[in-house]
Amino acid sequence: MEKVGVPQIHIIPFDLGVVFYDVLTIDNSKNILFAKSFCDELAQESTNRSWKLTELFQIRGNIKHRKNQVPFVIDYKKCDFADQAICKAELRPDLFCYILSNGVGIFEFIDLECSALKDTDKSIGKYSKALVANYQKKVTQSTILNKASFKDVCPEVEEQMLIFREICWKLVAEGVKRKKIKHLRPFSSNINYKATGLSYVLTIYLFNDGEISEREMNNLLCSSMFSKVVNQESWERIDKEIKNTDATDNPYVIDGSVAKVYASWSAVAVVSSKPFQTIDDLRNNEAITQLIKVEAYVQSRWFVADNSMDNVNKDSTASMESLQRIASLMEFCQAELDNEISANMGTLQKNLLKLVVETSSVKQLYKSVLNQIKTQLKIKEAHNTDKKRKNRLIADLFLAVFSASSLYKTILDLIEGQFGWLNWVIFGAMMIVAVGTIIFNYKNR
Repeated sequence: MEKVGVPQIHIIPFDLGVVFYDVLTIDNSKNILFAKSFCDELAQESTNRSWKLTELFQIRGNIKHRKNQVPFVIDYKKCDFADQAICKAELRPDLFCYILSNGVGIFEFIDLECSALKDTDKSIGKYSKALVANYQKKVTQSTILNKASFKDVCPEVEEQMLIFREICWKLVAEGVKRKKIKHLRPFSSNINYKATGLSYVLTIYLFNDGEISEREMNNLLCSSMFSKVVNQESWERIDKEIKNTDATDNPYVIDGSVAKVYASWSAVAVVSSKPFQTIDDLRNNEAITQLIKVEAYVQSRWFVADNSMDNVNKDSTASMESLQRIASLMEFCQAELDNEISANMGTLQKNLLKLVVETSSVKQLYKSVLNQIKTQLKIKEAHNTDKKRKNRLIADLFLAVFSASSLYKTILDLIEGQFGWLNWVIFGAMMIVAVGTIIFNYKNR
C-alpha cells in the first residue's frame, strides 16, 4: 500500500539556561569542566534508559595554566546534523537531540514514516500534496507543543523528549547549586516555560522530484489558505483553492546539483532526485545535511533571542549584572549573524545559511530584543538609583539622630561649665567630620 503523507524533519529547541562555552570569557575552564561532567552524567542516564549518547567535543589545553599560557578550549568533532554540539543523544531511531555549546538543546524528529497520519482518514491521499504536507505538519506541531484538540499523533516521541529535557534541567540545577556554572536564563529553562519547556517547532518538508508542482509549493510555503486544514470538512475547499489560485508571494529557491531548497518565513522544503527512505539517505544527501545544520544553528540563535527577552521582561529578580550579561551575548550573536559567512564553508552551506538567516528575520528579532533589554536596564538602573536615594535618606536620618544624642552630653557640659580644652578639640574635630560628610553627600547626589 502506498504511504500517505510527506516525510518531514521537525526541529524543536529547548533551553538549558547555561552556556557551556562562553564566547565572551577568556578563561572557559569552569564551563568546560561542567560540560564534561554534564556529558558524563548524561551518558550514565542514557545507559539506564537504553539511549545512545555520543560526546562531540575534545578538550585542548590545561586547566592548571600558568601565567602567559592560554587556558584550555574545546574542539568540536564532526557531526551529521548539527555544529558546535557538545554531545548527541539518540533517543529513538527517528529522534535525536544535540546539546549545543550555547546552552540550547535541539531535538530533531525525523519522521520518514509519516507517523502523524497513521490514524488520519486515508481519503486525504486524494488531495494535493501541499494540503497533505501542511495538515501533517500542523497535527505534529500541535501534538509536540501540547496544543492539540485531538488525540496525540506521536505520544512516544513526546514522552522521550520530556524525559530527556527533565534530566538535562536536573543536571544543570545540580551544577548551579554546587556553583560549577552560572544560571544565565533561569526563567526559560524549566518545565513551566511555555509548552513544558518548548516554544515552537520548525518543519522541513521532503519531496521527491515531480511529487509537487511549483504552484502547490508556492501555496504551501507562502499562502494563508491552510488556516482550517485540521478540519476535514475544509479539505475539499482548500484543495480547489490550491489548484486554482496562485500564491501572492513566492519562496526563495536555491538550486543544487541533486536538490532544490525552498524557503519562506514559515517553513522550508527540499525537492530531491535522490530518495530519502532512511536516515542514511539523508546523511548522504548534502543539500539536506547542510540545511539541517544551518537550521539547527539559526533556530538555536532565534530561540536564545526569544527566551532572553522572556528572561528579561518576566524575571523580576534579574540583577543588573545578569541583564548586562544577556545584552552582551545578544550583541555578540547579532554580530555573528551579520558576519555569518565563514571561509571554511562550502558554497552550498554559504548559500543556505544566507537564505535561512534572511527568511527567518532573526536579525530583526535581535534588534528588538536588544532594545527591550536596554529599556529594562534603564528601568532597573532608575529603580536602583531610587533605592539608593531612599537608603541614603535613612542613613542621614540615623546619623542625625546619633549626632543629636551624642551632642546632648557635650551641650549639657557647655551649659554647666564642665567643658575642658580637650573636649573643645574633640568637639571641633567632630564638627569638621560632620560638615565634611554633609558636603560629600551633597556633591554625590
